[in-house]
Amino acid sequence: MSGLAPPEIWRLCLTWLERSTEIITQSAAGLDAINVFPVPDSDTGTNLQQTLTGITSYLGGEVAEDAWAESQDDLSPADVVVRAAVLSAHGNSGAIVAEMIISLSRALERSGPVVPVKPARGLADVLKIVALAGRRAVARPVAGTILTVAGAAAAAAEQSVKDGVADVLAVAQLARDAAAEALARTPLELSRLAEAGVVDAGAQAYVLLLDVLVEVLGGPVAEPLPEQPTPHTGKRQPVEQPAEYEVMYALRGTGPDDLDTLRERLSDLGDSVVVVGDRTVAQVHVHLADAGAAIEAGLPFGRLSQIRITALPPNVGSVTERDVVAVVAGPGLAAAVTALGGIPLVPATAHVTVVELAAVLQQACGEVVVLPNDMESLEIASHLAGELRAQGRRVAVIPTVSQVQGLAALAVHEPEAAFDSAVVAMSSTAGHTRHGAVTIAESPAMTMAGRCEVGDVLGLVDGDFVEIGDDLGQVAWRVLERLLTSGGGELVTIVRGHDADDRLVETLLARIQAWSPPVEAEVVDGGQTRYPLLLGLE
Repeated sequence: MSGLAPPEIWRLCLTWLERSTEIITQSAAGLDAINVFPVPDSDTGTNLQQTLTGITSYLGGEVAEDAWAESQDDLSPADVVVRAAVLSAHGNSGAIVAEMIISLSRALERSGPVVPVKPARGLADVLKIVALAGRRAVARPVAGTILTVAGAAAAAAEQSVKDGVADVLAVAQLARDAAAEALARTPLELSRLAEAGVVDAGAQAYVLLLDVLVEVLGGPVAEPLPEQPTPHTGKRQPVEQPAEYEVMYALRGTGPDDLDTLRERLSDLGDSVVVVGDRTVAQVHVHLADAGAAIEAGLPFGRLSQIRITALPPNVGSVTERDVVAVVAGPGLAAAVTALGGIPLVPATAHVTVVELAAVLQQACGEVVVLPNDMESLEIASHLAGELRAQGRRVAVIPTVSQVQGLAALAVHEPEAAFDSAVVAMSSTAGHTRHGAVTIAESPAMTMAGRCEVGDVLGLVDGDFVEIGDDLGQVAWRVLERLLTSGGGELVTIVRGHDADDRLVETLLARIQAWSPPVEAEVVDGGQTRYPLLLGLE
């Protein structure tokens, strides 16, 4: 027990959990009424109520029998929370919140005496861990949801601590206010919300959970969400779609990487994929047309239990064709763009030509979004977009000036979103993605970082030369440090070029994993030749 957070922290968290259960229970009808995404099944509030009630009942000793545990004698408090959260999770939002609670308990278990000594710093770290955990649990994160609001709260808490705010209640209030602002923007990021005239139900629930956090830290008493009128669904024409089901089940006895593998397999079968928990016990959630396929997908990875299959209401909507064209610098980047649903354009030379881009844009269907991904391509794309608009085409150019900005923007593209909403979401994500790069000097020159000679390693941040050195790994890390200390971020993207070996990437990943506050990292095998490494932080 020596590594656990002090008992008073656990008691505070239990108080927050119990009070959150009360507020969500009182708000369930209101949350259900505004639930239109990912499907309008009006159950977000009910699912969260069942999830939190199940967890508090389990932790309060009201569960007479645990089907999983042969013995709980050696379980830590965090182990018990994990089991309670996994087995109590209901629905998409419930599974995400369960994973957030799991990550909270694990963070407290690791923190030891740090939280009481520096509570503001501890709260900022916990909010970031919780936001990352929610994002990690979802196979395909979507902007305008609980994940967006959690990220906004974490970013605000982190910034407040960097600005010198030492009062934990003040940090919590700033995080809550940032979450509320992000909640108000969710209709701009999801067209279904805008059409129904509501905010995202899961995101609204997260703001309520932060209201309770502020309350238990000594702030104003949290108020439940009042009942809402049933939202209108817009004037879309119906489109025939196959029947869909929500499938959930518990899974025990998985291997080290099995949950990630299962998450990927389920993503090929359906959407709204959430896999939470750990090797001891996990909870699986997916929406798909073939319920049996979801169950079969889990069989190789462990023992299934608590299988729940629920028919979802028809998701009626019109489908507008839209192509997203991205200029890419290597074959691996082309593959990544294709995997994200975009159309890659690999120029024949170092830079795309007017003829190359014009040919692709003329072949594109319906609406077109262009990700130029460098300054030269941005100028060409803007010119061609003007010509296409004059022909009556609907075209938008997202001002991406780096490959990592383009990948980040494409990752949040929602094909079913209204054109303007999609463009706003992609532009916002690109604008909040800082970018760096490492290259080798091919000739002597004077840069903003000083004079370089042939063969020197050059580091760039946001297009400006900021580092000169003789070691690729050291310069790359100095560039990453500049990005990481520039104002927060949740996800580091490393795009490996043709000349970057495994050892270089592994060293960077190890240093990123040791960074505090924690961030996630992903590696893309880009295959680009000019830059051994492209780096991004979002």
